[in-house]
Amino acid sequence: MTDQPAAPESLPLNDLESKLAKSGQPDANPVDVILAFLNNEVYILSTDSLDKPDAAVEPLVLANSEGQPVLAVFSHPSRVESHFLEAAPNVLGTHGAAILDSIGDELGLVINPGSEHGFEMGPEGIANVRRDFTRADEAADEAAAPADPAADAAVEADTGGPRD
Repeated sequence: MTDQPAAPESLPLNDLESKLAKSGQPDANPVDVILAFLNNEVYILSTDSLDKPDAAVEPLVLANSEGQPVLAVFSHPSRVESHFLEAAPNVLGTHGAAILDSIGDELGLVINPGSEHGFEMGPEGIANVRRDFTRADEAADEAAAPADPAADAAVEADTGGPRD
């Protein structure tokens, strides 16, 4: 049996990378990249492992070309270069939406720093995504939630009629 060659850097390894690869094309929709990021597993690096109950994640934060702090996020564990692992050796998987839920207001993020399958989003972009997008599981929860008859009655009383 022969060893399988490593996938070239240019080949997408998952849905997020496929959307990132297509993002440079004229007919690309940036919403596709954002949705793929929010709804797929991504990886961060931490200086601490989570093998203890009181462990805390200390994620790898880099500086972008303007010197602003950005959280390093990776689309696949194989995209993590060795020099990043020297600084933060623990690779932790989570959904992109969970990262946006927990990232501070002053911090940007960079997906696959230095890779052709990557992008950077500043704090303003993160705030816009938080405002404009809903996670797939949250949208399903909202659609499945039963209507609150008491709230409907209160709205009808205040407005003089049923709400739409």
